[in-house]
Amino acid sequence: MSRARSIAGLTDGVGIALMQLIAFDDEGNCLGGSLMDYLIPTAREVPEWETGQTVTPSPHHPLGAKGVGESATVGSPAAIVNAIVDALSPYGVKHLDMPCTPSRVWEAMPAREARV
Repeated sequence: MSRARSIAGLTDGVGIALMQLIAFDDEGNCLGGSLMDYLIPTAREVPEWETGQTVTPSPHHPLGAKGVGESATVGSPAAIVNAIVDALSPYGVKHLDMPCTPSRVWEAMPAREARV
């Protein structure tokens, strides 16, 4: 996987974990009809990624190729949400639904004071 593809997948994971919500009204109409409603992360919303590369050719293909696509989108949302839940554990938070918007994170802290 190229570095650019890894970075794109990680950035997409930030969007999935923190920003992107597909909401519908009572009649089934999508409420996110534009990019003003459905947020896509840009370079302003993500850190400067430091990536590495591990080359493990497939023994089942003559070129060693694998079809992985955007594999960084699989683990990054879970890692981000787990980090948020871990940071909020002193507040008794054990679970958050994605996206972890600022208002959802704030509402998840019942007493909003650390229980140490």
